[in-house]
Amino acid sequence: MSKVLKILISVTLSLLILLGIVLVTLYYTTQKDIDNYIKLPIYLLPNEYAINVDNSLDYLGQPDMVKTASGKYIVVYPQGHGHGSLIMKTSEDGVNWVNQQCPDSWADSQEVPTLYTLNRVDGTQYLILISGKPYWRAEGLKADGFQYSISKDDGNTWSEFTKVFSPMDCIVAMSSLTQLKENGEYVDKWMGTFHTHEFVNYKTILSFDENDNVVWSTPEPILDEYRKIEKKNKLCEIEIIRNQEDVLIMLTRNEARGNKTSLISYSYDEGTTWTEPKYLPIDLSGDRFQAVYDEYTGKVLISFRQIVPIKPNAISLSKFMTYGWVMWIGTFEDLMNVNSENIGGYLVVLGQDASGDCGYSGLSVDNEVVTAISYGHYITSNKSNIQVVNFNLNDVSNFTKLLN
Repeated sequence: MSKVLKILISVTLSLLILLGIVLVTLYYTTQKDIDNYIKLPIYLLPNEYAINVDNSLDYLGQPDMVKTASGKYIVVYPQGHGHGSLIMKTSEDGVNWVNQQCPDSWADSQEVPTLYTLNRVDGTQYLILISGKPYWRAEGLKADGFQYSISKDDGNTWSEFTKVFSPMDCIVAMSSLTQLKENGEYVDKWMGTFHTHEFVNYKTILSFDENDNVVWSTPEPILDEYRKIEKKNKLCEIEIIRNQEDVLIMLTRNEARGNKTSLISYSYDEGTTWTEPKYLPIDLSGDRFQAVYDEYTGKVLISFRQIVPIKPNAISLSKFMTYGWVMWIGTFEDLMNVNSENIGGYLVVLGQDASGDCGYSGLSVDNEVVTAISYGHYITSNKSNIQVVNFNLNDVSNFTKLLN
């Protein structure tokens, strides 16, 4: 070995050692703690309140769930991340789950399935499952609208998928489906939302024709007036909940991250116009919000994948920190008066998953009793499973308090 080569090897090793020292120093000197950014009390749901529903495959993805008029729970989720043949299970108590036969066309689900009850003004209830057909480059799939399936008998039978609005790029269709009012009274119209890869959020109105067939209005941008804000923050996965004064409250995921939180907006005219979206506090920042109201307690429950948009340290590849699957419990007053720094209420960690690959839950509450279902790495770190939690809101004060 030549003298020059020896010198080069020695210098290279010295530089690598120096680089290692610098990286280790940066790691420890810039390390962030998620607890330093959250102001609300945080409780941890005990393990005994959680039940594994399915861990039969290496990866089971984003579920949605409804509780029907008969009291039956129905959950649907894909065999894969976002897309994949669907699995449907039902439960009479939210604890014990039974596999159900899916229509053949559900094997062609290409996006996160969403599931809703349609409570019609004549007192009947239909169920609807929706699955987008967006552009998936890795899978060789082209944008192809979205597809839906209807049940008119409490989920016992379902129609095969019907596809509409091809070739639109429809992601998380419908992230929300909100029954509308006319002259202060509910009508058989529901406003649905989805987004594209360009992070344009659309709305389309679901109704029924004289032959009881589903009709969707031509999709149109829902935040067109605030396109700069929508584009800058890559807003998506809209959730909408109605308060007691008929204000529609919109919560949106901020996919851009970049030290910016999720956003909130309000509509006072049944979703025709919206206020300028504003940033939420870190306490309520996350992805795929699912919101319900418990009339018995007057509490609003919001399930979401927690995203604190701050790098854990200077060398981390991750742009965020998280406890995992989290629920915010507060009031409509909290949501109407929220600002970028503060909000009332408290948080409950439903499932710990530091990877951030979790959430997207189905959620139900009835007289203080909460049933929620999600996917995540709750059993092992390398395999996602479907997990359901059941608890009473009165029990939360007895849970372990993690913070504040």
